[in-house]
Amino acid sequence: MPCIFISIAFVIAMIITWISIPSVVTVAKIKGLCEKPNKRRLHVGVIPTLGGCAVFAGFLISTLLFCKGETLDFICPFAASAILLFFIGIKDDILEIAPLTKLCGQITAAALTVFFADIRIESFEGIFTIGELPYFISIVISIGFVIFIINAYNLIDGIDGLAGLLSITAVVFFGVWFYIEGFYNIAILAACFVGAMIGFLRHNLFGKETKIFMGDTGSMLVGFVCSVLAMKFMQLNHGEHVEALSKPLQNSPILAISFMIVPVYDVLRVMFIRRVLHKPIMLPDNHHIHYRLKALGLKAWEIDLVLVPINILFSLFSWWISQECSLTRTILLDLLVLMTLFHIPQAIITYKKKKQNKTSNE
Repeated sequence: MPCIFISIAFVIAMIITWISIPSVVTVAKIKGLCEKPNKRRLHVGVIPTLGGCAVFAGFLISTLLFCKGETLDFICPFAASAILLFFIGIKDDILEIAPLTKLCGQITAAALTVFFADIRIESFEGIFTIGELPYFISIVISIGFVIFIINAYNLIDGIDGLAGLLSITAVVFFGVWFYIEGFYNIAILAACFVGAMIGFLRHNLFGKETKIFMGDTGSMLVGFVCSVLAMKFMQLNHGEHVEALSKPLQNSPILAISFMIVPVYDVLRVMFIRRVLHKPIMLPDNHHIHYRLKALGLKAWEIDLVLVPINILFSLFSWWISQECSLTRTILLDLLVLMTLFHIPQAIITYKKKKQNKTSNE
């Protein structure tokens, strides 16, 4: 029975998003709410940027329809935060708002979920030799984590399909675990998100007249959903919550980050580069992996085929190794595999550069 409800919720979210995007595209074109190509956005033509509105509608409507019972204590603050982020995002997509104003909105949205739903990071489980966190420190770190993940997905949203496919990857991993352990309402929420995102990607990747970007409205929702599911995943695998699980997972903080590894790794890498170059950490640039691959001539779907499988392979490896090894060995093996997998795009960049230099010399 839960499987049927999850499937129906998934389909309804997908249909709502799928059929609403053509109307959103029409309105966006009439009102001029579109994005033109620039140095950082390398698309062709003028593309509407309000796809996040359709994703938000499909996701939230289906979630509220099918999530019932005790999970409403979690859903209500979550929905309130998502609505707040929706209004911040849509205003930024239409008028653009100051970065500080957007940050304050993100902090408020994160705080609503952390405080009222009590979804937070309670322990590092020995990472950096840190275990149980005091309540106040837990609150601060949890809010910071939500903001970090929101902006990680916002920054990775630079080419068609990438942020959407990476978020689907992460949410599927979280959703499968919630379903296996019997947390069906949270699994429904994950299914609604995946359905809405597939409805969006139909137009984002394959649309001609209906091609659309998710904009900040969508990318902030993506990061928010992933961050909240990650914290709930960590919370349920720790402390008193473990008793309700059939098979608790070890090293859950590492696993949660592993499911979102591409955007997390990329934003940390870019921040490090900007620091080395003595540039402002928050200043936009083209150092992100997808921009570097795009500049070398790879098409959007080719970049997706490089980065999305890296995220999937690393997630699968991390899930397996975390259950077989100690914390220290898990971290070391994860870092080794991470460097190996991310050598693939770096190797492509190096090869393309050598090929371009050889051609120019000839």
